[in-house]
Amino acid sequence: MPRLVLLLPPLLLAALGAGAGLLADPDRAWPAAAGAVAGLVLGAAAALLWARRRRRVRDGADAAAITGLTPVAHVPPPGDHAPDRRRQEEAFRMLRAALRLHEGSAGPVVVTSAAPGEGKTTVAAGLGRALARSGRPVVLVEADLRRPGLAALLGTPTPPQGLTAALVGGVPVAELLVEVEPGLRVVPAGALPPNAPELLGSEDGARVLDELRALDALVLLDVAPLLPVADTRELLAHERHGTVVLVARPGRITRDELARAAALLPPDAPRVLVVSGQASTPRSYDRYLRDAEA
Repeated sequence: MPRLVLLLPPLLLAALGAGAGLLADPDRAWPAAAGAVAGLVLGAAAALLWARRRRRVRDGADAAAITGLTPVAHVPPPGDHAPDRRRQEEAFRMLRAALRLHEGSAGPVVVTSAAPGEGKTTVAAGLGRALARSGRPVVLVEADLRRPGLAALLGTPTPPQGLTAALVGGVPVAELLVEVEPGLRVVPAGALPPNAPELLGSEDGARVLDELRALDALVLLDVAPLLPVADTRELLAHERHGTVVLVARPGRITRDELARAAALLPPDAPRVLVVSGQASTPRSYDRYLRDAEA
């Protein structure tokens, strides 16, 4: 049936083009033929564009149906205006509130996505700040050892040593903490290794996770996307009971990619869905947020 639907636009536009050609010059065949060809080309382009859009996740409801998880927060794209910042900050507060339901779960909170570019690092940084500003001591770990961006997003200087020094050199995690703001510290990635999956899945990886659990703080891990590389899959083999925050960006991720990523999450771990790049509240709510600030 979907294939028949894809054939309809080219055939209809070809017929319309041929009809227009006949009306323009009924005595010659070439205008009708040219119109039919133009209609086929335009119809095929429209059908391909429709099929491509249909493959992608449309919105939060679509992401929820694919993953079986209820979105607990819709994080809008960053903006330069005060209402944009207020909406994003409120989304991180909603995510913070949702995580309180899983405070009894053991282990750090893992923030990941199916593919690159879905906003997982933005969510990890915003959630860390929201938790710290509520009075919780927080440690953010830049555990994406392929394309780390957390420390830069937080505006912290990059020290010579980071997470890889703990994994390879045995440096205690407590010596690698960099303060971002009161209550919020970060462990930068450090030098990028050539064997990130092996390091994260090794006994040294398990040891570092134990050190992080021993810190008197809530630990958030910003890890690599699930589908392009094996890094996060290896790490989740050690961390099967901590909460996993799955970030999905409608319009960028396909339905198949999101379904495959959700299937890779540990079945026993609490799982939370966050939709990025979209706001779920109407603009009329902005006045309420503004009044709350007053």
